[in-house]
Amino acid sequence: MKPVNHPPSERLLAYATGTADVPLRLLLETHLSFCPDCGRELGRLAEPGGTVLEAMPEAPVPSALFDRIWAEASQHEPPRPVEGVPLPPSVLAELPPPERWNWHSVLGSGSRTARLVREAPGGCGLFLVQIQPGARFPRHAHQGGEEGMVLAGGVWDRGRFLEAGDWNSAPAGSTHELIADPKEGCWALVREECEDVRLSGWRGVLQRAASLLSH
Repeated sequence: MKPVNHPPSERLLAYATGTADVPLRLLLETHLSFCPDCGRELGRLAEPGGTVLEAMPEAPVPSALFDRIWAEASQHEPPRPVEGVPLPPSVLAELPPPERWNWHSVLGSGSRTARLVREAPGGCGLFLVQIQPGARFPRHAHQGGEEGMVLAGGVWDRGRFLEAGDWNSAPAGSTHELIADPKEGCWALVREECEDVRLSGWRGVLQRAASLLSH
């Protein structure tokens, strides 16, 4: 089944022009691995740049360039697939190995998160989220914008059920909670513009207390 919800065209344009930050680029590459429609749209957006490149005079390629590229590539092992998480090999190759993913459980919720990529201290990050079958990721507020997609299973968010490949977003200042599919649970990949995501209720009180104690 193809995804129903897609990233906006300006996000695909940022990918085509190379202006997307690393978390956004990896998130878009993952969506493209699910979505042939967005792949065709990306090709359409990239056509003007391809026309310009074709019009440019060819430059000679150093004869040893391929050998250097091959030698560099041969030094790295191919990325290992992660059970239950259908991340494309091109994305896995840019992530730390799974044993270095630092998981954090969200207290009493049946969900956990791991930051995979951080653009800069205090900047945007890319997170892997797992919610157990039927569990809720508790209500939380976003200080910055959030964009993400379902990798496996499904999740309810603000009255919509999202399945594998579906894109989702939450603007800065918004509040929502997530409810995972009762049978399959949910794996999701999420880009946060600001890592200051604030939990509501008693979890928020504990979160703020922990933040004060860490300073």
